[in-house]
Amino acid sequence: MYYNTIRKMDTKNKLGKRLIKSLITEEKLKQLVDRLKDKSRTRLIKEYCNEEEASLKALFQTCLEHISPITTPPVLISQIPHSGGTVLNRLFDGHPEIYAYPDELLQGIPAKIPLIEIDPKDDPQRSNEILFDYLSPPNIPHKFKADTKHNGELPFVFLPLLQKKIFLKYLNTIKKIKPRDLFDAYMTSCFGAWLNYQNHSQHKKFFTVLAPGGEALQEYMESYLNTYPDGRLISLVENPYDWCNSVLQADPEKFADVKYSVMRWKESLHAALWAKSRFADRTCLIRFENLVNKPEQVMQHLAQYLGIPYDPVLLIQTSNGHPIPADSGFKMKAVGGAKRHSVDYPNLSRDQAQIIAEMTNDDYQTLLKEAESFQ
Repeated sequence: MYYNTIRKMDTKNKLGKRLIKSLITEEKLKQLVDRLKDKSRTRLIKEYCNEEEASLKALFQTCLEHISPITTPPVLISQIPHSGGTVLNRLFDGHPEIYAYPDELLQGIPAKIPLIEIDPKDDPQRSNEILFDYLSPPNIPHKFKADTKHNGELPFVFLPLLQKKIFLKYLNTIKKIKPRDLFDAYMTSCFGAWLNYQNHSQHKKFFTVLAPGGEALQEYMESYLNTYPDGRLISLVENPYDWCNSVLQADPEKFADVKYSVMRWKESLHAALWAKSRFADRTCLIRFENLVNKPEQVMQHLAQYLGIPYDPVLLIQTSNGHPIPADSGFKMKAVGGAKRHSVDYPNLSRDQAQIIAEMTNDDYQTLLKEAESFQ
């Protein structure tokens, strides 16, 4: 672009030559003349001009020389959509011992990061190819707006090319690559290329990331724990009335059939109960109503579960350390400084509520029994 502009000016009044002399030092101009026959003029101008690109190159070099490896295990936050997983991840965001995987890099449902596609028994090269596909996710926003009512946007400065370079350089330092090394390289590259990340620390214990619920959770849970025996799972389940009411509001066409909605809810609950019975010491089952109504008790419990010190910041939803408003997808009202669901369900008819009661009563009683209790 710069070359074409200069060339047009050059053909008209020789102004281009004067511009080039003002942009390039005498020493670099000599180098330019020597190499002009071998390289395109466009590339040379970009390479030798004292432009902003020189600062970008220096930035890349600095980041690559000072890579901060992330080798901490993950805490999967498993949920069916609209069950509070994003809320919980934002509560963890500000804690000094947690990396919270950013919403901006999530690549759809059910696989938020490619845990589900990696098998520890596979050839590491194949796993490397899978993970490499997750680098440079499409449509990365340069700003993040947490809510339509949020005044202002939060900057998100992320360089996909730098992410690839960090990923490859990290792996080049390892002689015999194991599946966990690949994930460590991936997470290292994510946070290394996130230039305005605010929560760097030498004492991180976990990174938190959203994960699918239902059958998808059961499909890869075994593989996940083989890769990360020190990993943890937090399963969030909302009561069926609140959940059906929320999804009917969010996507009325998809969830118009309340029986379909209930079956999705039951599938998510059964997967959470399966994980709880199979991996009891590494699974924590939380009712979302408790997170909303008793946030301090729940977050104190989760801090103890993860072995991290309790910090009041765990009661504040943040994005990269910036406080953000509560998720407007839920109908909330303030109660003693916390938040509570409205007790009515404006999107559900009496017949729909009756169907939910008949289809979920036994399952819901099991949830009450198996989930963590907060009196």
